[in-house]
Amino acid sequence: MKTLKEAYKNYFTVGAAVSAHWLGEAKDTVAAHFNTVTCENEMKYNSIHPHDYEHPDFRAFHRGEKPEPPKVTRRERFIHPAAETDFAPADLIYNFANESGIAVRGHTLMWHGSYPWGIFEQLTPEEIRENTNEHFALVAERYPDCYCWDVVNEAIDDKHGGYLRETVFKDKLGENYLYEIYALARKYFPGKLLCCNDYNEFDSVKKGNILKLARSLKEQGLVDVIGCQCHLNAMMTDKHFDGMRRGLEEYANTGLRIHITELDVNAIDWKNPEAQPEADLDRRVTETYRKLFGIFREFSGAIDNVTVWGVSDRHSWLNHFKNAEHRRNLPLLFDDEYKPKEALQAVIEF
Repeated sequence: MKTLKEAYKNYFTVGAAVSAHWLGEAKDTVAAHFNTVTCENEMKYNSIHPHDYEHPDFRAFHRGEKPEPPKVTRRERFIHPAAETDFAPADLIYNFANESGIAVRGHTLMWHGSYPWGIFEQLTPEEIRENTNEHFALVAERYPDCYCWDVVNEAIDDKHGGYLRETVFKDKLGENYLYEIYALARKYFPGKLLCCNDYNEFDSVKKGNILKLARSLKEQGLVDVIGCQCHLNAMMTDKHFDGMRRGLEEYANTGLRIHITELDVNAIDWKNPEAQPEADLDRRVTETYRKLFGIFREFSGAIDNVTVWGVSDRHSWLNHFKNAEHRRNLPLLFDDEYKPKEALQAVIEF
């Protein structure tokens, strides 16, 4: 059987998200099948700057209640993040990729979910700007070979009627903060591809807002790639696949390149998680992957990379999603022992 990267060499590169704590057991599979890697968490802010702070247990609060914000101690360490760094996990992945001839997608320069809770809300706009400049400069120096960066991850609001997600950066830096941040990325990462990466990207309303942002950034020369996360599920119907085709066509028509950045196929219907036999889940995942890669091939003139969010089912983030401990998920192309699944065969032997 061909490897995944051999099968798609005339279409697009194929990548995998990896984590430092299981890279050792996955490295042979990654090297054999993938042209690119993405750090699952290791290049996010909190991983590189593991500030010691109290994270509240939100389960202890009723809806609408908010815990008291933490007290900011040693304020300078938040203004100047170079004072507290741990590059070892990201270095492990980055060095493995370089030694193996695998390209690295940088993920991610700024994400609202990867900052000390309640701290940045207490910093001034200028302090946040100092922090962001210093963080970007550190990352650019440490990882110069990342060919593409997800800049501001998940910047679009999920609510219909909204536009930009409400974050501390929007609150502190203003409505136009994205132009400031993407311009900063251009400064620190010259010659690299800059990507706006989001999920639910085929929802008609959210898609319109992603397109609005992407076109606006493109007009100012601040973006190169639209990132479609593609966290999908095995319950997709023909209607969903048709909507995906329309969405990819609209993204391609912007003139920007497309990356599929976080692909996986959730196997469980969370409304009725116990109802599906495991064999049926596996079959549906296989058929979903077969159809998805067929669509990606249709748009290979616009798609440059397809990255799967993980390697083995054993380590998928979906195993910790909702009440996942009560039901196995099967969202990836390799099983718990890194043996190829039927889904891999389906996308290779097309």
